[in-house]
Amino acid sequence: VARDELEAMAKAEAQFGGGTHAHPVVLEQDPDALDTWFSSGLWPFSTLGWPDAESPDLARWYPTSVLVTGFDIIFFWVARMTMMAGAFTGQMPFQDVYIHGLVRDEHNRKMSKSAGNGIDPLLLIERYGADALRFALVREVAGAGQDIRLDYDRQSDTSATVEASRNFANKLWNATRFALMNLGGETPASLGEPDPAALQLADRWILSRLARVNRETAERYGSYGLGEASKGLYEFAWNEVCDWYVELIKRRLQLPEDLQGDARDAALADQRTARQVLAKVLSQLLVMLHPLMPHLSEELWHGLTAQPQETFLALQPWPVVAVACLDDELEASFAELIEAIRVVRNLRAVAGLKPSQSVPVRFVTGRTALAEVLSAARADITALTRAEQVEVLDPAAAEAKPAAKALAAVSGELQVLLPIEGLVDLDALKGRLEKDVAKAEKEIAGLTGRLANPNFADKAPPEVVAECKANLAEAEAQAALARRRLEDLG
Repeated sequence: VARDELEAMAKAEAQFGGGTHAHPVVLEQDPDALDTWFSSGLWPFSTLGWPDAESPDLARWYPTSVLVTGFDIIFFWVARMTMMAGAFTGQMPFQDVYIHGLVRDEHNRKMSKSAGNGIDPLLLIERYGADALRFALVREVAGAGQDIRLDYDRQSDTSATVEASRNFANKLWNATRFALMNLGGETPASLGEPDPAALQLADRWILSRLARVNRETAERYGSYGLGEASKGLYEFAWNEVCDWYVELIKRRLQLPEDLQGDARDAALADQRTARQVLAKVLSQLLVMLHPLMPHLSEELWHGLTAQPQETFLALQPWPVVAVACLDDELEASFAELIEAIRVVRNLRAVAGLKPSQSVPVRFVTGRTALAEVLSAARADITALTRAEQVEVLDPAAAEAKPAAKALAAVSGELQVLLPIEGLVDLDALKGRLEKDVAKAEKEIAGLTGRLANPNFADKAPPEVVAECKANLAEAEAQAALARRRLEDLG
């Protein structure tokens, strides 16, 4: 490559020798030589029938809405497309340019042929599926232009990151399969909209969350916040729909065979409400996920809706946000309900209770809205925690009715008590807690000494020192918790 003929000749003579009078070095410039970026610069309109100004495709699809590209070819490609389009069509070729980062290897190096550190996507697709790879890459996007570091084991051609997205795909598949087994052969369309007056607490919560996630996802897609959209949908689908709502409605979907008369009619009506809400949530979730997991969502949507094969999810309208369903206070209280159930389960584990053992559960809170949610969810709490009975008391009532020999925990504005006298060996439990205290104190001593050592505190990398401090705080919290539980047991 040379800037002019003289420079080219000098380079040629240096490479091949000066030649002889009989056989001089002869250079001939190709009159039609263009680099690869020239034709690429024409791409937005040359593929649509240009230079035919009457081309239907050109009229329909040009200019385009968005160009997606990496930052490393802005000058080579984006700038040239803009200049070419301006010169030949008098229009900008696209409205927006979304500049993404690079996918880097496991050592954070740029992938290249020369470095030999590229990853064959076909290997990952064969192992995990195309949608899993697609979702994994999008979910790793922290912001526009930020590079992605893809976890990859070259010995086994595996990726924990992509495997996690494959597991998410399996979760969606199983949730839809559960719905198909419990919708009584109906579809979202045939079930229709649920009666607002018939909605139970869990129904109102998940519909509020659905409306909020719908609105947030639309806003994120509209501003190219693909990473944020994928993380929000993952959290909603896995941690709220699958882990909580599906679990909460299982007993409503499976009616006892001995129900008769009015009780059976009421249970059937409630079953239909649960089916309506489940069908609505899943069908809208699949629409929202479609840009990120097109193959899986298309397949599951067809199974759920029983639409003909010639009808495509990609062409369906975006779900309308049900603003009337939004309930900030309910969402906040329900999040505390979920945490309360987690706390009860954790206390059961600390006590060493068997899964078959039932135990009384007492909640103490001075917040009326939270107390109302806990009271309304008594049946759900009982089912999910194996509770013998569930009490919801305000602080004054709890003080007048103390619970002896109880494990306790505090979560926000809620105190959780688990009376365990007569259910477990208290001496053995105290022994375990004393061992927990001793273990935590030993860890505290080691970490404190490490941080007090100038050779460590001054010379270790800041992130290592920060991790040590975090571990110390965690150990101190664990020791304090174990001591408090010992005090509660007397």
